[in-house]
Amino acid sequence: MNVQQNEIRDDSLIYQADLPVTQFLENCRGKSIFIYSANLEGIGLAKRLTALGLNFSYFIDSRKYRASKKQNFDVKTPEAFWGDLDVENTILINATKDRLLKKQITTKAEEHGFKRGRNFFIPTDLCSFFPTIEISGKCNLVCTTCDMGLPGANKGRGHMSAETFKKTLSKLCSEIPFVNSIALYTWGEPLLNPEIAEIVKICNEHGVACEISTNLEYQKYLEEFIAAGPDQIVAPCAGTLARYERGRTGGTWEGYLRGLKLIKEYMEKYDKDINVRIMYHLYNDNIDRDYDEVKKIAEELGFNFIPILAHVFPGRVLQYALAGVPLPKTMADAQNNLVFDIEEQLSFSRRLVDKPCHIIKAFPTISWDGRVLHCCNMQGPYVRGRFLETPLEDFINLRNKSRFCTSCMNEGVHRYFDTNVKLEGETGFRKIVRI
Repeated sequence: MNVQQNEIRDDSLIYQADLPVTQFLENCRGKSIFIYSANLEGIGLAKRLTALGLNFSYFIDSRKYRASKKQNFDVKTPEAFWGDLDVENTILINATKDRLLKKQITTKAEEHGFKRGRNFFIPTDLCSFFPTIEISGKCNLVCTTCDMGLPGANKGRGHMSAETFKKTLSKLCSEIPFVNSIALYTWGEPLLNPEIAEIVKICNEHGVACEISTNLEYQKYLEEFIAAGPDQIVAPCAGTLARYERGRTGGTWEGYLRGLKLIKEYMEKYDKDINVRIMYHLYNDNIDRDYDEVKKIAEELGFNFIPILAHVFPGRVLQYALAGVPLPKTMADAQNNLVFDIEEQLSFSRRLVDKPCHIIKAFPTISWDGRVLHCCNMQGPYVRGRFLETPLEDFINLRNKSRFCTSCMNEGVHRYFDTNVKLEGETGFRKIVRI
């Protein structure tokens, strides 16, 4: 891709979904809505459409759910849906993530007479963004691969109150009517916020699914948080024992395990159906015994186990790539344990310079103090203005006029955060291969 020095890349721009809200609502009146896949986005869509007074019928999903339910919504098999179909009175939304399956469903829908934009949609037709509202700006760990592990990272940072959160989410829903799911974190630890349970309840009241990522070290508000009914919890892990504690610096393996077991205990106590994902960060020395042990723990608890590539967060890497700014020593030292060191990862990502950014639509990213970050993966820059005082369209326009994304993408750093890999071989002989 040949981009002039002052030219902004077209694929760095973001836009609101262009489907008129009134048109979609009119299309849905008197019809039953079905969503293919009971994932976070699908759950969020079901909640949001129900909150808007539309008739959501059930999820279509081949996976087995407890009592054929997901978040109190019915789940039926693809065979049941296709075998009892009234196309003229049906709205079908294909929320699947798997590319091949998404294509197969689209083809089958077309064969049955569904038409895109009339009675067949994908989530981005309705909402093109996956926003973030950071409810905690502070973190209790000092991970060596993260900006929050640097000296003074917590200075001047705090929490968003439930009252401010409610105003923020209400404005977000009015400006993005079909917003279906949000992340409640960027740099801080959400469980540090004493009002986290109330914040989850506010999400439920608005019909918006919510997700947090937590190190599980601070458990004071964990029970009331689970009782409030979040939709998804991400619990990163970097191995067991000393290797866990190296990757999650300041945390303890015992504390993490206790947190996982408490989540399971509270889910059963309050009868909550929450998707829990153990994101297993792969280092060069935790892909054998540690990998097997954590995977077994996940299976015993009924949680998802998802291996991803560990790396240094890209904010400092971007400064290094653009201007040769040396990495902080803790980050430079941390790369000794990575599968691919920073230079190798940069070399790989620069070969993907023409590829799109996979997180570009994670917007707006609203910080704990009401400012809007240009990118959810960076601690700066901010787009000018405060979210509660500025129309969303103004943020989009200001962001699209900035060369920040173009500069990052032209260096390939937008693909540096690509963590998709697979393990090949048996325990003791495994190797990691990019996919």
